Amino acid sequence: MKRTITDAGVARLAVHEGRAELLEEIMTLAPVESPEPTRTDGTGRRRLVPALAVAVAAAAVAAVIAGSGWLGQQRDAAPSTPAPAAEPPSGELAVLDAPGWAVTYVTDDPKRGGELSYEYARDDRTLEIMWRRAKLHDSYVADRNDIGTPVEVDLLGRTSLMWAYDPSDHTVIRPAGEEFSLEVRGSGMDEAAFREVLGQLQLIGRDELQQHLPDEAILDDERAAAIDEALTGIPLPPSLSRAHVLSTGLTRYEVVADVTGAVTCAWIDEYVAARAAGDAAAAGAAQEALGTARDWPALRVIADEGGWSDAIWQYADIVVAGVPTARDEEILGGREGGLGCG
Repeated sequence: MKRTITDAGVARLAVHEGRAELLEEIMTLAPVESPEPTRTDGTGRRRLVPALAVAVAAAAVAAVIAGSGWLGQQRDAAPSTPAPAAEPPSGELAVLDAPGWAVTYVTDDPKRGGELSYEYARDDRTLEIMWRRAKLHDSYVADRNDIGTPVEVDLLGRTSLMWAYDPSDHTVIRPAGEEFSLEVRGSGMDEAAFREVLGQLQLIGRDELQQHLPDEAILDDERAAAIDEALTGIPLPPSLSRAHVLSTGLTRYEVVADVTGAVTCAWIDEYVAARAAGDAAAAGAAQEALGTARDWPALRVIADEGGWSDAIWQYADIVVAGVPTARDEEILGGREGGLGCG
């Protein structure tokens, strides 16, 4: 099956504040196509195919990052045909609650946006619901206009613009709300089928999102424990307390990436500062700590799911080597882009 890496998909690592500007720049790029195979769990049921996002480094270092996920069974799933609402729908996010569709990926950052991805059980249809900051709405409309002339469609009660990448791939952008702009893309279906799916979407508020997530999602009240688990066996530098290790991740992969990225960045900062100050003891402490990175349990768990573990290990190896080459210095200097340090 062919799956699209969407521009919202670049934000699938639910990262802390230091990565904000990097992600904003990446999110302004047009979508990139990438094939991904369908996998089964041995019983014939579909499993999530990890979605890929490219972390661009200023030092020309790229880490391919995959978000781990789940076969979607929604939490407290509502009936597939909801009763008519007594009042007009409110909210700026949307969900699909229809027979045969299952969540395959979700990410959400309250400040920057997120995505819900779905697959249909009986064919290759996919749907991606993306929300991004309202101020980006016009730039995305301008970008989509490069596809061709849009047509007007109704999306959740508002006249919206629809473009066709090809006869079986369409995307719709809804007028921006106060906080977010909503885009919905459907692949593997013709326009009539896509319009039918659009009619099955439900508009929700942010406070309603978590009740629509699969059981395996990491919810707000579970996130602190998930962070603690990801930190197991990882030494913290003096400059970084547990209280400052944060994540908004909705999957284990995202939480591990946030946690290990924050710790690695802090140790690299300690090392660079120590070398500049001629503090051999502090530099040695950073080298010793990052020398354990290949044994960090969380990184070993996700090592086969994407490129994040390899990216961390590359930076750690440079620090441990102790006498960086000019190229290594360039890579360390570009850690804001490569790891999201900031």
